[in-house]
Amino acid sequence: MNYNDTSLDRRDLFAGALGGLLMAQAMGAQAAEKKEGKELPFYYRDKNKEGVYPPCDEKLRGEIDAVLRRTEEIWNAQEWWKLPDEIWDRDDPNPMYVAEELYDVLIGWPTLDKYIFPPKKGLEAFRWGYANLWVKELVPGLCLALYDHWFEIKIRVPGPVGTPRAGFDRVLSIYRKTDKGWRQSLYAQCPLGPDTYIRRALEKLVRPDFRDFVEDIKQRQLDDPRLKPGGAGER
Repeated sequence: MNYNDTSLDRRDLFAGALGGLLMAQAMGAQAAEKKEGKELPFYYRDKNKEGVYPPCDEKLRGEIDAVLRRTEEIWNAQEWWKLPDEIWDRDDPNPMYVAEELYDVLIGWPTLDKYIFPPKKGLEAFRWGYANLWVKELVPGLCLALYDHWFEIKIRVPGPVGTPRAGFDRVLSIYRKTDKGWRQSLYAQCPLGPDTYIRRALEKLVRPDFRDFVEDIKQRQLDDPRLKPGGAGER
């Protein structure tokens, strides 16, 4: 991710309106729970168990999950330079990276290498995670993966833009089976529309116990005198 580019991007557009909201979301992500051995934000939903997605090939899912776990390890170790060789398909002359913060799609290694590993990276810290992996074999040796991902980020600049932020996206990736294992040739972030994104961000701030709180309130007998016959609420 290249944040030295001064062009207006989607995250900058949201920075003013969502600054406090996403900061709170980043703080809330610290209250994580473990599912399948992973640290996940408290707002995590298991879409596979909930039946949001149909069943998929579990063996294939496990193989792609291993690649995503390694992707997560690389990002969280701040070792971005390992991504092109360990995660991406170097034999594909035209890999594609559809980044939510860029107007144009990155195609080919000359642009992708420069973007992933710029000489003076403006990224101070970046934490990445994923969940809800679903896979589909397109043809033997070629796989489409759908998953949710979230990030927490600190850009090395003064002022509001340098304030730590968090965000989330849906992602589509294509992986090809090679002699070195599954390698990525397409990474496409699929963000929600602006109004849907804000609504979903607000929903993620609701703590897990709120549903129980609501049910408890619904069971209580209200003792508001205005609601009683002859009370002040009657007209």
